Amino acid sequence: MKYLAKISDKELTVHLQNNGEILEVSVEGEKFPVELKRIGGTNTYSFLMENRSFEVEIYKNETSYVLHHRGRSYKCFVEDERSSRLRKALKQKSPSIKDNEIKSPMPGLVVAIEVAEGQKVTAGQGIIIIEAMKMENEIKAPFDAVVKTIKVKPKQAVEMNQVLIILE
Repeated sequence: MKYLAKISDKELTVHLQNNGEILEVSVEGEKFPVELKRIGGTNTYSFLMENRSFEVEIYKNETSYVLHHRGRSYKCFVEDERSSRLRKALKQKSPSIKDNEIKSPMPGLVVAIEVAEGQKVTAGQGIIIIEAMKMENEIKAPFDAVVKTIKVKPKQAVEMNQVLIILE
């Protein structure tokens, strides 16, 4: 699968192919066989690459990953090629958020509402699905909150920047 990764100001094209215990990683066309093992139930992973071992702690938040290696932290934004193309086509980085309002990042159709008013949600939890350009796009909670008001209904057409859900 093809991914686009951004670490600091550097953008990379990454291809991943799982071949059993070995992960074939291609970064900007250069291939690396990588053996990847999770250490216990932690967020620490051991990478064996070109007879060298690396331990990296990996944490995921709403929009990116944070990697810790040898006392340094790296913020890494990763998206698959399809999502990247859609975002660039819409010239919109993420759903608009202002004062706890979740707005539609694109015109489309509400497919499903995955929460109810009064429900507690956690950062990264799916809250609504919008269909646009024949693709379903799940909008996730940007932070821990409670759903205050749902402003739309399933099968409702929505415009770009229309308020969908208000969080508190």
